[in-house]
Amino acid sequence: MVRLQPSLALMLVGASSALQQPLPQSTQKSRRELLSFVGTGIVGVTFAVATPESAFAAQLKTGSSSVFTGDYEDPQHPGCLRQVKIVGAPLKGDGTRSPVPVVEVTGYDGKGDSGMCKDRPERSDLWKVTGKLLAQDKAVIDFSPKGGPSDLVGKWDAGGIVFPDGNKWIKIEGGTRDRRPKDMSTLKGD
Repeated sequence: MVRLQPSLALMLVGASSALQQPLPQSTQKSRRELLSFVGTGIVGVTFAVATPESAFAAQLKTGSSSVFTGDYEDPQHPGCLRQVKIVGAPLKGDGTRSPVPVVEVTGYDGKGDSGMCKDRPERSDLWKVTGKLLAQDKAVIDFSPKGGPSDLVGKWDAGGIVFPDGNKWIKIEGGTRDRRPKDMSTLKGD
């Protein structure tokens, strides 16, 4: 489906007002006037046909509007930080951005090999992986920086994210502030 662009509307208004002007003494239009009028119509039709609607007409939600955004309990790492954020894609060099939102997952796996967390992490202990939001209820995440798959699909299902291996991260309403580093400041004074 194609939408009319504002520039097309302005051209059509300009063309219609040109038709309403009183005719000069001579009732014949010059070739220049005729070509100008026809050219305006061609440009208008070109804009109307050549500007398709975005493939992402139904915008994917970011921030707190996304069901994915929040803190989670990972049964394979009890008590450990699992935080998911859905953010807009970064700007490209040409000033545009992809319509596909970015999934940011920040976590902590605890000290040692137990996979359990009984302490709060330092900022340097946190890991971060990213991915893409494919639909309101489906994301693909690159866990390769942690030694996992580069295209792990997570699907939203009844209060949590389910992964192909059956692991389900349960969303914790109200968050998990006690699982985050104590010092979350970004600037330090002397």
